[in-house]
Amino acid sequence: MLCKPDLSLILGLIVLVWTTFDLASCQLIRPVYVYEGLIKGIRDFFNNTCIILLHNTPNPIETQGLTESEGLMVLQKYLSMTHHIRTTFMDFHMFSTRVGQTYFHIKRPLFVLLNDYEDTRDGFAHQISTWITMAYPTWLVFFSNGTKFADFFFEIYVPFDCKFMVAQSSANVTDTEIITEVYQVDKRKELRSMQFGIWDVRNGLKGPTRGLFLRRNNLFGQNIRVASVQDPPISIFHRNERNEITGISGFFGQVILLLQEALNCTFTYKEAESWGMCLSSGSCTGAIGMLINNDVDFAATEFMMTSDRLDAISFTTPIYTTKCRAYIKRPATSDLKWDAYTAPFSANIWGSIGFFIVLTSGLIVFIQRLFAFASPYLKNDDRSRFTENVFFVLGAFCSQGMAQSTLDPVRMVHFVIHLSAVVILAAYSAALISFLAVKTFIMPFTTMDGLLKDGTYRFGVVRDSADYSFFKNTSDKIMSVLFDELLMKETDLPSNYLDGLKHVCKEDKYAFMTLDNMAALLQQKVDCKLEPLDVITQTTIAMALQPNSPYRGIINANILLLRDSGILQRLLETQW
Repeated sequence: MLCKPDLSLILGLIVLVWTTFDLASCQLIRPVYVYEGLIKGIRDFFNNTCIILLHNTPNPIETQGLTESEGLMVLQKYLSMTHHIRTTFMDFHMFSTRVGQTYFHIKRPLFVLLNDYEDTRDGFAHQISTWITMAYPTWLVFFSNGTKFADFFFEIYVPFDCKFMVAQSSANVTDTEIITEVYQVDKRKELRSMQFGIWDVRNGLKGPTRGLFLRRNNLFGQNIRVASVQDPPISIFHRNERNEITGISGFFGQVILLLQEALNCTFTYKEAESWGMCLSSGSCTGAIGMLINNDVDFAATEFMMTSDRLDAISFTTPIYTTKCRAYIKRPATSDLKWDAYTAPFSANIWGSIGFFIVLTSGLIVFIQRLFAFASPYLKNDDRSRFTENVFFVLGAFCSQGMAQSTLDPVRMVHFVIHLSAVVILAAYSAALISFLAVKTFIMPFTTMDGLLKDGTYRFGVVRDSADYSFFKNTSDKIMSVLFDELLMKETDLPSNYLDGLKHVCKEDKYAFMTLDNMAALLQQKVDCKLEPLDVITQTTIAMALQPNSPYRGIINANILLLRDSGILQRLLETQW
C-alpha cells in the first residue's frame, strides 16, 4: 500500500529547489550598499562619465528572483537617480552586437562585472576581451574570497596601461573591500597585481596617492623593438662585426637610452628605410609600415605630427616644435649699392643736418646785420650774404675752413658748426665703411610662389616623409601646383635631410625643404652657405608607437619627467 505524499513536505522541497536556483543564478554577491559605495567611489576617483553593469544573463531584473531584482533596481536607481550618473545593465551579447566598435564614442566609461561566476568569466573572456581595447574603459570586478586571479584571468589579456580593479571582501574586517589592480607587461607574461586601495562603509574609498605610471614604473626587462632611420647626426646606427645593430647615437639615441634605464627594459633595433607614409591603397611604407605590421613597437626618430599619421599610428608627447621651410644655395652675385653713400643715415637725420646748415647760416647773417645796424662803421669784410654762408657751413661739414670774423658771436657759431661737423663726419664715416664692407646677396625669390614662378629651380623633400605627404594632400593652390609641376618630376628624392642639403650645395638651382633646427645643425656638414625662404608651416616633432600601444603612457610620463628636470632641454642644446 502506497503512502499518500505529505503536502507540506512537497511544498518544502519546491521552496528549497527554487531558493537554491535563485541563489545560484543571482548577480549580486555582495550586499547592495557595498556595490553602491564601491562603484560610486571608483567612479569618482577616475571621473568616469557613465557606468555599464555587464553580466551574462539577458534582462537580469526580469529573470532573477524578487529579492535579486529589487537589489538590481535599487543599485541602478542609486547611481542614476540619486547621483545622476548614467547607468545601464547590459549583457555581453547585447554589448558586442549593439555597441560593438562604437564604444569609443562613450567617453571615459566604467565597466563593472557584478560577480566572478564561471559563466560571467567565460562570457567576458570570449565575447568582450578578445576585441575591445581593454585600456580604453575603467574596469571593476567583484570577486569571491576563494577566487584566484590566475584562474579568472586565464586567456584574458590585461594590458600594461589598463585600469582593471578587483574587489574582494576583507577576511578580518566586515564591510571592507580590498581593491587590487592587475595588469600584464606583455601578452605572454605573467599577471601582476598590486593593492589599489581599501573601501569601507564609514570612510569610503582610500585610493592611491601616486599616478598610474608612477605606480607601474617597471617593465621588468621587457624587450621593446625599436625602429629608427639613419639620419646623421641625430640618429646614427652602431653595428657589430656581423652587421647587427647594437645601438643608436645622436639626440634620439640619448633619449631612448634614458628611457631604457628608467623603464627597466631592453631595446632591440631595426633600421627603417624611411619615416614612411600611407598610400592610397591603404598600405604604409617605412617606419610607419613597420609599426602597423607589428614588426616594431616603437620608432625613435623625429616624426612630424600630422593628421594623416594620427589615423595610422600613435605619437608620444611632443619632443620639440620647429618650423619647416625650403633652403637654397646662397647666390654668388651681390647687389650694387647705388645708395651706399646715403644709406648710413636715415632721411630724418639728413633732414636734421640740412636744417642745421640753414639755421646756422641764417644765424650768422642775422648777427652780422645786427652789429651793422648797431655800428655803421663795421668793416665790409664782416658782412656776407646768406648763400655764401650756406656754402661756408657746408664746406665745414666737408672738413674745409671758414673765413675768420672779427665778431665774437660769429666766432662762437663757427665753433659750434665745426664741432658738430667733426662728430657727424666721424659717425658717417664709420657707418659708411660698414655699409660698404657688408655684402648683400640678391635672392632670386623668398617665397614658394616665387620659386614656382622662377621656373628654373628644382624642388625636393625627403622621400616617404611627412613633407611629401604635406604637399601631396595640401589644399593650398600654390603648394598643390608646386607638387604637380616640380615635386612629381623628381625621381630620386633624398633619403634624409643631410643628403638633401648636400644636393642643394651640389646644384646651383635646387631647393630643399627641411626643419629649421636640422638646417642649423647640418650647415657645418655641407660645403655651401644655405639661404632660407619664408616659413611654410610650423610643426611639432615626436616619436611614434603602434596604435593603442600599452607603453605609450609610461613613455610619455618619463619624457615629461625628462622635460621637467631640464634633461631634455640639455640634450637639445648639446646634441643640436
